[in-house]
Amino acid sequence: MLTKKYKLLVAGFNEQAIHLKELGNIFRDMIQIIGYIDPQAENAAFQEKEGELVYGSLPVALAAEKPDVLANTTAEKLTGKGLPCFVLEGKGLDFFLDFAMAYRTFMLQVDELKANREKLNAVFNSAREAIEVTDKEGRITFVNKAFTEVTKITPDQRLGKNIFEIYSQGALAEVHRSGQPVFGKVMVTDTGVDVICNASPMIVDGQMIGAVVVFQDISDVKRLSKKLDESRSFIDSLQKGINALAAAKYSFEDIIGESPEMINLKNLAKKVARSNTSTVLITGESGTGKELFAQAIHNQSRRQNKAFIGVNCAAIPENLLESELFGYEKGAFTGASSAKMGKFELANEGTIFLDEIGDMSLPLQAKLLRVLQEKEVLRLGGASPKRIDVQIIAATNCNLPEKIRTGLFRSDLYYRLNVIPIKIPPLRERKSDIRLLAQWILREKNQKFNKNCTFSVTAMEKLNRYDWPGNVRELSNVIERAVLLTEDPVIGPDLILIYSSERAARLLNQNINLMENEKDLVIQALRIHGLSVAGKKRAAGELNISLSTLYNKIKKYQINLR
Repeated sequence: MLTKKYKLLVAGFNEQAIHLKELGNIFRDMIQIIGYIDPQAENAAFQEKEGELVYGSLPVALAAEKPDVLANTTAEKLTGKGLPCFVLEGKGLDFFLDFAMAYRTFMLQVDELKANREKLNAVFNSAREAIEVTDKEGRITFVNKAFTEVTKITPDQRLGKNIFEIYSQGALAEVHRSGQPVFGKVMVTDTGVDVICNASPMIVDGQMIGAVVVFQDISDVKRLSKKLDESRSFIDSLQKGINALAAAKYSFEDIIGESPEMINLKNLAKKVARSNTSTVLITGESGTGKELFAQAIHNQSRRQNKAFIGVNCAAIPENLLESELFGYEKGAFTGASSAKMGKFELANEGTIFLDEIGDMSLPLQAKLLRVLQEKEVLRLGGASPKRIDVQIIAATNCNLPEKIRTGLFRSDLYYRLNVIPIKIPPLRERKSDIRLLAQWILREKNQKFNKNCTFSVTAMEKLNRYDWPGNVRELSNVIERAVLLTEDPVIGPDLILIYSSERAARLLNQNINLMENEKDLVIQALRIHGLSVAGKKRAAGELNISLSTLYNKIKKYQINLR
């Protein structure tokens, strides 16, 4: 490389001389063409010719300029009083020009490489991950800014060092030994920082020229992972709690009955439980035990450890039932300050029991039909549906075919629900089960009220003669009342209180807890019939107890209506 800029005087003004302008343009930082000598210039001191300064002779040019070098492009021999002179003509000039062009191309490539290197460094230094590069010998040649931020190690402490001396068990050293990439290697730096590394060899023309490693601090990842594990554990415990709260209590052993009808029905229900995917429709009069069968099916299925969610479609107002079933997103309606899962989502992988399905409105029937068809639910205000895996068991005491005929129930939904129909017979059609049921219920009530009662023969006969329009629920209420009211261990027929009045039937159907509400029943009867002796007799008659027993109750509960 020249250390100064040389002034060049060109002898000749021919084609080769003009070409020297290219040389001057290429090496403009090293040479300057100050003029040309042209014998055809008529010995003028100088003139401009084609935009160049041209002298008529060498003496004139030397008198006017002080060149450092004389370049001769003519065939004449020139002397310049000690001035260095070299001949550039023909192939010699072409060689210099070709060399100059090659040199210019090389310098352009060097400039491009420098620019690319600066760009690459800018990219590396803008990365948040730490980057470290080694040459083929394992010497560290580059670290980016994030390297120091992550490891707390300065470039001076790393550059030029050999990776085998610094950390022979690290990812870079492993790549140099094997020539293969290393991914996901967890390491601890010499400054105590936990990092995860991905390292790869750098291959050029089939030869490994070095290696590069990218790594990041995983301390935050570890903390987040720990929190995630804790959250998952908490969610699992919550799910177990939900499943426990929503667990089905009854099994097939709790379904009492040895009549042929009940034996066949339980066998069918057990087969249904083994399938645990088909939709079931349970029909029967009120009080026959439809939910009991639904819970037994759930507890016999593979879903037994998942939630059993019961929904009474008749008990929830129509404007709330949709959000109860399908849930809603935050802001779906006024008051929806947070998102809420619906019953279907809560029952996911378990069973949902839709009681009183015959009372569901037609718009909701359409949405339920979509759930059955698509196996997915869409929350109110939601943008995308959620897949669910739920066993659906529906129940009703309505005549659904009649509702279909009158336009109150969708036929397509009915056929979707009625895949496996289970019709529970009323108690009057299986009277052989009454004695068995009565004894089972009596044991349950004795345990509940800490008594040891039995039925007299005539009391059992009275139970067997009655048609039980309220079915098992009515039978249970009558026996519970008898256990509460009896003063003796043997329950006689006078304590089998079968209500005939509309009001009494309504109280039975509401399944009142008699132990807690007996006082209220006595007070209600006295208020209706009065406090006179005749009124008290009528009250005792409605309660189906003797007048003396009524007086005992008034004294026991300290009832004073005056």
